Order: sequence, then structure tokens, then C-alpha cells
Amino acid sequence: MADVTQSASLASIAAYLKLTHECDEQEAMTEAKEVMQNLVAMRQKGFITGWYFDAQGHLELLPSEAILRRINPPK
Repeated sequence: MADVTQSASLASIAAYLKLTHECDEQEAMTEAKEVMQNLVAMRQKGFITGWYFDAQGHLELLPSEAILRRINPPK
């Protein structure tokens, strides 16, 4: 799954927010745009390589190799 770069679209994030936070379409889209901007910023900074919705419908982040090494340094 490491080759995923973006499988959760703006529309799917907005739909998720609308469902989970009981907000209207416009508010969900506004919030989804902010989420997407933050995801792109994290990818540009090298923190993550991508994001996707898992089988349970949770938005998951794919950490970069550099971050994984910092979290789990070699022994």
C-alpha cells in the first residue's frame, strides 16, 4: 500500500465529514478543503506519502520512510 498517494478525494472527505459531523454540504466542503490543504502540506514537508480511507471508513495517513525511521529508530 506504500504507493498510494491520494485515494481519498476532496468529495469523499466532504461526504465523510458531512456524515460524521452532521454538517451541511457547504460546511462539509469548506472543512474538507482545509483537511486536503493540510494533507498536501504534510506530504510536501515529507511527513506523509499519501492518505486513504481504510475498510472501516477511517482516514489513514501513510507516513514517509524518514518519519518511520524517527518513530522506530534502528536498534
